[in-house]
Amino acid sequence: MTRGHTAVTLMTALLMLAGCTAPPASEMVAEEETGASTPENLSFSAPTLNRDVDEGERHDLRNSFDGPVLMLWVAAGCSGCHDWTGLIKEEMEAGNISNSTNIVSVHRYASFESSEAVANRYGDNNSSEYTPWPILLPDESTNVIDASTGRMTDIGLYTAFEDPVTPTLQVIDESGRLVWTSRTYWSNSTVLQEALNIMNGSA
Repeated sequence: MTRGHTAVTLMTALLMLAGCTAPPASEMVAEEETGASTPENLSFSAPTLNRDVDEGERHDLRNSFDGPVLMLWVAAGCSGCHDWTGLIKEEMEAGNISNSTNIVSVHRYASFESSEAVANRYGDNNSSEYTPWPILLPDESTNVIDASTGRMTDIGLYTAFEDPVTPTLQVIDESGRLVWTSRTYWSNSTVLQEALNIMNGSA
């Protein structure tokens, strides 16, 4: 292989992994401390893919607060995200996760991945990564809502949720508190069960 081919291959590999490892530098600069503190009780509102399972063309996380929420941060080109989506879906189909469990997937990298790419990966019934729960599509300008007061804040979504890379799995309790985070890249049944135990109040 020539030096030129090696460079192209390396750059392609790095670009494929970019959505799975860290937020773009531009986002990190844009989310410098504003002096405001992150509220303890978090929510946000974002567009969806507007499928039946998305429960409308826009979703406010507070609409899921009839119980804890399992939130999966995803990117269309992230293999670990595909893996986690598959495991959660398999556990639902096997009856190990109740259909009433609140699950949402949140697109992480709107700055360089289109909503169409997300729709093709997770919203298409013919895709192996089809996601039968709401998919939220925030962008870099999305701020969090203080769920205890209903007021919009100046705190960016990514900052409030501890700058999640993809995949990141989080549990938010019914008051909007972030109570658990796992950044395990490949899906893991033990980690998923830990999240479910926390949601069920047994951990």
